Amino acid sequence: MPGVGRARGGRAGRDAAGTTAARGVGQRSASPRSMGYNPALDGLRALAVLAVLGFHLNALSGGFLGVDVFLVLSGFLITSLLLAERDRTGTVSLTRFYVRRAFRLLPAFGVFVAVGAVLVVALKSRADQWDFLDNAVSSLLYVNNYYRVFRPDSGGAWFGHTWSLSLEEQFYLIWPAVLVLLCRRPAARRRLPAILTAAAVVVFVWREVLIAAGVSDARIYFGLDTRADALLVGAGLAAWGWAGPRLPGPADAGSARLRRFAGAVRLAELGPRPRGASGMILAVAGPVALAALAVLAATAPQPGDGITVLDLGGFTGVALLAGVVVVSLDRCRDAPLAVVLGSAPLAWFGRISYGFYLWHFPVAGTVRDRLGDRVGEPGQVLIAIALSTVLAAGSYYLVERPAQRRRPRWAASPVVPAQRSPGRAAVASGPVA
Repeated sequence: MPGVGRARGGRAGRDAAGTTAARGVGQRSASPRSMGYNPALDGLRALAVLAVLGFHLNALSGGFLGVDVFLVLSGFLITSLLLAERDRTGTVSLTRFYVRRAFRLLPAFGVFVAVGAVLVVALKSRADQWDFLDNAVSSLLYVNNYYRVFRPDSGGAWFGHTWSLSLEEQFYLIWPAVLVLLCRRPAARRRLPAILTAAAVVVFVWREVLIAAGVSDARIYFGLDTRADALLVGAGLAAWGWAGPRLPGPADAGSARLRRFAGAVRLAELGPRPRGASGMILAVAGPVALAALAVLAATAPQPGDGITVLDLGGFTGVALLAGVVVVSLDRCRDAPLAVVLGSAPLAWFGRISYGFYLWHFPVAGTVRDRLGDRVGEPGQVLIAIALSTVLAAGSYYLVERPAQRRRPRWAASPVVPAQRSPGRAAVASGPVA
């Protein structure tokens, strides 16, 4: 099991796990499409994780920007689900939320760690075994991102990418509780999009302050406080989509029956697809933003060589571009871009992308180190995709879906209807579902 991920100046493995079906933005009333399955967003996740793999195989210098796409998708989906739950039930159950996340993330991740432990004990030196142990503990405790601040070159063979899971989980340990508190005050609830926008600006400014103070590029890249703007952009777009005239809710409904009726109506309202100028703008803006992201993935400066233009505001710009793509896909579901990204192969690949995300990192390192120049760069990419897809499919069908079936019924989201196939209802949304 050769080392992996050191080709990018100590910033190898920078990817993240993303999200899927989410709420549209710009509509004044809620739409059930926010909770329905959107295959186009799974297709976007597929492109993002492939870009990250390309980065780890030195094929895309800016492929690591797939992490920002994942973070925006994560913030968008989770905030939409939390707001929908509050609209329907009058509250947000933090217990249900964290149980769902545990059943979604931990089984596949546990298998990933167990397999790695066996290989490390069998094949690696004592120093590598200690490095594996340190990274395994910090990853399971979801503090690996800050561990990597102090040891940016650690975990190169197995855990070079798990920092992103830590960053996401730290955000979602804090954000649901903050959202509950904000929604208790009608004025704060109405201003939620503005509050989230202001929070993203604060993160941006704080990052620039730290850069001016001379902190390391690893501190800027791995820290939640310096990278949360992407998550906040997604959350803000979701909050914007849920803002507007409210149906009777817990604050003004006279009975539990009326509250349930109001929530059901709000979630069942189809809401028109954007038409006219707004629809045309979204339909055009999505492909343009995606094209810009593709150009950046091919040309962005490689991380690890000090502060770059991305640290100086570029990451926020990438998050805004990703937000435009997400909104376009969610609100214009019959537009050509959504149809292409929602095609069956891409949507399926997006549904297994959590397993792909976990396994592609050691696979990419092994392919690169073992095959080297014998098959060339295109051959390495194809082989790594094939092997990672096989492992991801095994994780999806043998670990993730069975784990979802064993999740307690009381922990199910009150805004996602039960389906015969647990894959789309509970697993399709990726590691943040």
